Amino acid sequence: MQTLADPQKEGNYSALSFPFQNEELKNWFERFIGLPFRVRHKLKSGEKHRVRTKTLKTVKKTLQGAAKLKADNTRIVFNVGLYVLLLDQDLAFFTDDLVYAIGDRKRAFLAKHEAVLLYEVAEDLPQLLGKEFRDAVNALGATPEQLQRVNDASSDLNQFWRKEREFLGRIRNVLAAHRDHDTLRYVESLENLKPMEVMARAAELSPPLGRLIGVLTEIAQLTVGPEALLQDMTKSAKKS
Repeated sequence: MQTLADPQKEGNYSALSFPFQNEELKNWFERFIGLPFRVRHKLKSGEKHRVRTKTLKTVKKTLQGAAKLKADNTRIVFNVGLYVLLLDQDLAFFTDDLVYAIGDRKRAFLAKHEAVLLYEVAEDLPQLLGKEFRDAVNALGATPEQLQRVNDASSDLNQFWRKEREFLGRIRNVLAAHRDHDTLRYVESLENLKPMEVMARAAELSPPLGRLIGVLTEIAQLTVGPEALLQDMTKSAKKS
């Protein structure tokens, strides 16, 4: 599996500041001065996207097969795996779009929606790694070391949620979800939004998610082969 993209590292171009008052002139200058960077980024990210797309198809197919055969432990593990890989893809798309974006307003638009993604992932993923997932991992025969790595990743995600919930939630509620009907507050918040601050949070979330992908990849190997699948089907039938 591919490791997660680092939006902050790969999107440094969006942090550049140009000393122009005229927005059209500023945007033209961005297109000109940033073209080499955008070309390098596209060449670098193309292969990652191809590998990620192939991996997603494989994981989705395995998940569908496990659900059809009622191999519940395999289904639970691959459900989390597919969730994390889709998150990886979404973060990579945000990185690409922010790199290619021209103008502060476009970058702010992208950043506010990335903040929503980060908020909801940080809230939901620890729940997906809860008791049901741990029981499934145990049933598949994961080692104590692998279980500890899952625990460590879950702990890191909980820490991220506690630390960044207020920052991300403020963007989510005021800007992205439009839950505050004070239009003036909305405009002021949008003008004050700094895309690099959102991208920094994405970069902070990337390492624990990368470690989680690593251990999920190892656990997925425990489901390979007809014998492993048959054992899981038997255990799942007994459990139900």
